[in-house]
Amino acid sequence: MATQLDIIRRQAEAAARNAAARAEGNLRRDASLVNQASRWAGRTMAEGKAALRARSSGLRQSEGVSRETMATCAPPVSPAPDGYVRRSPVQPIHVMAGYRRRQVLRAVAVVVMLAAACVGVYLLNRLGVFGR
Repeated sequence: MATQLDIIRRQAEAAARNAAARAEGNLRRDASLVNQASRWAGRTMAEGKAALRARSSGLRQSEGVSRETMATCAPPVSPAPDGYVRRSPVQPIHVMAGYRRRQVLRAVAVVVMLAAACVGVYLLNRLGVFGR
């Protein structure tokens, strides 16, 4: 039969074991290479987003890009496959000034980067980096 003092002693021992295990887990987590890499990646992402935000706001201010939109005509309504023609009014589409130009520049940049990556892989293959 356990006395009140035995119960209190066991609770104190369990609390001490739990505190030691918690401290050990925290130390192991802080010393983990994966955790450090995750923190560095998070910090880099945050700094990159801040730099990108600062750069984009600086470009907007320096170039004087307006946030105005221009209404464009909606494309003509074509009949549905079953012959139904929509008769409801269609709202004009508003496009920001320079939007299409930026989209084309982004597409060209993606194509150029893909071409550069392909050329890089080709050259590395010619040098025998990938092995034969």
